[in-house]
Amino acid sequence: MKLLLIGYSRIAQKRALPALAHVGLTHVDVASRTRADRVTLPEGVTGRVFGDYETALVHSTANLAYVSTINSTHAVWTAEALRRGYHVVVDKPAFTSLDDTQRLLDLARQHKRCLAEATVYAYHPQIQIARQTFLDAGLQPTRLTATFSFPPLAADNFRYRKDYGGGALWDLGPYAVTPGRLFFGAEPEEMSCCITERGDEVETGFSMLATYPGGRAMVGHFGFNTGYCNRLEILGPHTTIVMERVFTTPAGQASVLHVNQHDQPQAVAVPPADSFALFFRAVVAAIETGQFESLAQNLLSDANVLHRLRQASGIGK
Repeated sequence: MKLLLIGYSRIAQKRALPALAHVGLTHVDVASRTRADRVTLPEGVTGRVFGDYETALVHSTANLAYVSTINSTHAVWTAEALRRGYHVVVDKPAFTSLDDTQRLLDLARQHKRCLAEATVYAYHPQIQIARQTFLDAGLQPTRLTATFSFPPLAADNFRYRKDYGGGALWDLGPYAVTPGRLFFGAEPEEMSCCITERGDEVETGFSMLATYPGGRAMVGHFGFNTGYCNRLEILGPHTTIVMERVFTTPAGQASVLHVNQHDQPQAVAVPPADSFALFFRAVVAAIETGQFESLAQNLLSDANVLHRLRQASGIGK
């Protein structure tokens, strides 16, 4: 399988491209409007470089496109790629409206193509180990506390631009809505959200509360206006698990789950793993077997909950 990268973003450079060779995607074409002369492919990866997206979509021999442009243009280039027969992976947040999500999933199904959102932390083995810890004890998590907040970014960062799809709710909202799917297997019954700080154009911080069937609940704090914190706490009967650096675990870094069961604390070591490589491996396997509807369902569920979170904040769409 060959891949076309649409947009030479920082996350694509730092995390996605190095991971692809480990998945067997050794032919990667890159389309960049502003950095075509600076594209560098990892060792063992070959491919063509294009100076614009349209030309790349027409002339690339890839069958999987990875859209890594600014948030506000994800829908445009996803639609174009699907119409030209590509399977598509999109950086999170996939699309900046629920209507676009539904429309593009319909288009993907019409063309019998995979459409998936790259919320890759869910594929790290530490997530499955945390879930399995509860399953092995015959228990279910009942409370989640998530925090992903960090210091202000450079003033020219796209996350401060409304017309680029910036703002804390778009950038960090996926981390607020996915833990419930992963650990509760359900969408919230009720949600509330408070914008805690605003910049000139967009919100830069928010806190949220979501309640789920069975008396379960999640609280979260997110933004780019505090010291660094990247943590997920999972609570249930007789059991708590604390996971650090959970949403952006470095590929070469071992993880530790701090587990406390019946007041017996232990540190559970998790070997280094590359979330991007594991995610793309799952996508490739789904495409090869034609079994990619679950990826579509995850995308739609997360988009629906993020839409509700934005409505609860008062921002709207």
